[in-house]
Amino acid sequence: MPRNPFARSPWFRVFLAALAVPGWAWAAGATAQTLADSPRLQLPRSRLAEPFTAPILLVGYVGLGGGLEPGQDALAPAYGGAVVFRPGSAVAFLDFLYDWNCGLVLQADYQNLSDTDNVLSADGIVRRYLRDRGRGDTEVRLFLGLGLGATRFTEPGTAGSRFDKYWSGVVEIGQEWLTSGRWCIVVRGQYRMHLRQHHNHDAWQVVGGVGVPFPG
Repeated sequence: MPRNPFARSPWFRVFLAALAVPGWAWAAGATAQTLADSPRLQLPRSRLAEPFTAPILLVGYVGLGGGLEPGQDALAPAYGGAVVFRPGSAVAFLDFLYDWNCGLVLQADYQNLSDTDNVLSADGIVRRYLRDRGRGDTEVRLFLGLGLGATRFTEPGTAGSRFDKYWSGVVEIGQEWLTSGRWCIVVRGQYRMHLRQHHNHDAWQVVGGVGVPFPG
């Protein structure tokens, strides 16, 4: 059967494409309306109303802490560093963090417990922020945190010659001041829980630190 000569014409193909344009436009509009009407398909909304441009903060801190084993110091140095993703930047990892007013903290923590005993840990902490109590251009937010660490402990009574590597739990409470220039001051208390092989490696600390935005 001979083919329709119009089917070979480029103008015929342009005509068919033009007929399809209204259909494409209707489908795009219907999809946009579905996204607007469905809560499950919308971007999460935080009660903190923090913008998605919230800064990533590089924080260094120092303070004092202690252990619970006999012979460990009541007060000994503690220090470390952390990368703090506030809710507006943590949404890039997990959407529900923003919806729950939570940030993500990745920290490296070191703490002396005595002349020979110490704790070194890499922690991941989910930090929940409470409402802003600040004035003017400075945010002031209390926070609570819960996390897990990959931790190396000096075994008590071994004069620092033996180490135990295991998981530890971390809880924290503190407060952040975030200035209009996006600099951060933080004060927090932390308790690390670890009970293994009949040794209590629990440790506490109170630290203060300063954070700068990244990139600056």
